[in-house]
Amino acid sequence: MSLVALNILVRWCRNVTVHMQHSMISQLPVTKGLDLQEACMQMMQKVDPFGKFDFAEIRKGDYDALLVLGKSTDGFGKDAVRIDGSGWVGGLSIGTEPVPTIQAQDQKNPIGPTFASCLGVAELFRQAAGLGKGEKISSWYSLFDFGQSRSDPRELVNPPLESPIDLGRIHQVGCGAVASSLDQLIGLTDWKATIDLIDYDRAEMTNCNRSLSFYASDCLSHAYKADVCARVLKNGKLNVNVHRASYADFVNEGHYLNPPPDMILCLANEQNVWSTIQNNFPPVVLHATTTRNWGTNLGRHIPRVDWCLMCRFGHELNHQFVPNCGEGQLVSESTTNLAVEGVLPFLPSAASVILLSEIAKMSIPEYPINGNFVTFSMRHPDGQFVQLQKIPSENCTCNDQAMSIYPTQIKSSKYWNLTPRGSRRDVNAH
Repeated sequence: MSLVALNILVRWCRNVTVHMQHSMISQLPVTKGLDLQEACMQMMQKVDPFGKFDFAEIRKGDYDALLVLGKSTDGFGKDAVRIDGSGWVGGLSIGTEPVPTIQAQDQKNPIGPTFASCLGVAELFRQAAGLGKGEKISSWYSLFDFGQSRSDPRELVNPPLESPIDLGRIHQVGCGAVASSLDQLIGLTDWKATIDLIDYDRAEMTNCNRSLSFYASDCLSHAYKADVCARVLKNGKLNVNVHRASYADFVNEGHYLNPPPDMILCLANEQNVWSTIQNNFPPVVLHATTTRNWGTNLGRHIPRVDWCLMCRFGHELNHQFVPNCGEGQLVSESTTNLAVEGVLPFLPSAASVILLSEIAKMSIPEYPINGNFVTFSMRHPDGQFVQLQKIPSENCTCNDQAMSIYPTQIKSSKYWNLTPRGSRRDVNAH
């Protein structure tokens, strides 16, 4: 929570004081051997070399906003935004005492703590933008089943997660805001995978205010985004291959089936990437986007079960449609008639941790747990998950992709057992 919350916060707030009651040697793969305070300071300075960041005791009234992480016995009162998370569960409390506490039962599952970080920083951002303060709320979520929020985290589903997880071979198409944030989170785990990073683009300054991975130096040097993502995927158990190319070029150069992917992450939108993926008869495909109304969308395609990328985006190809990238509408309470567009620095991170939770669930026998389309809005502090199960559209490519035309290599992929055998009628009944 400390690393992720501060990472998002310093993307837009340049004056941050941290009171770390107990620093310790970090056991995270990317910071192992460093004192946590030192690791946080190094990260903040790399994100914004001109920010004013320090570690000191915080006195009541010496701040414009206060974020409290984890269980605390401080005397700051009800003006703090409090977050906590463990395992699959994370959430926030505003204006309530005592705050529900979560037992730290699963230290190696980053999902609940990182989601809590997104929620907490989002609330500070709302307050700074004049979009709400003084609300009394306690909202806690489980990303295991994307169920409704609860006021008490102990009521949520929070099973242990097998560790380390072996995700198999992943083709990550795109290394932008959501993708690079996802890689930062994967780098905090001890999970295993072989990941092919596919992106030809370079980092720009506009990438630095909405991603967990890009430092100021990356943007100034116009580093390849795929190289930045490779840097943060360094937990020692990940094999990473970098392809500075479009996905079409990646396929044309013979990389798609040599060796084949077990999972494809579609996190790009240029050069008709959606149709390129679907027309190559893919295994399981996951995608995540952000929306202009402060929302995140998660999509899943299990062949012959769920709707595919062309069901989701196919009708948009002729209209030059490009999904939103971490931006949204800000309307000040004092100027309700003035709509202002702005970057929402926490939104890609929230989309990435929701995607991370879906990836993690693929390792359990009960998968899939939830519907194949999940949306979550962060416009208000008491957002709710909405999930749907969508089958392929009638006139979509995936409707005509019979089992017989899928490559043998794809049929041998790690998660192919999720695809049912039989006719289309059997699949719909399933």
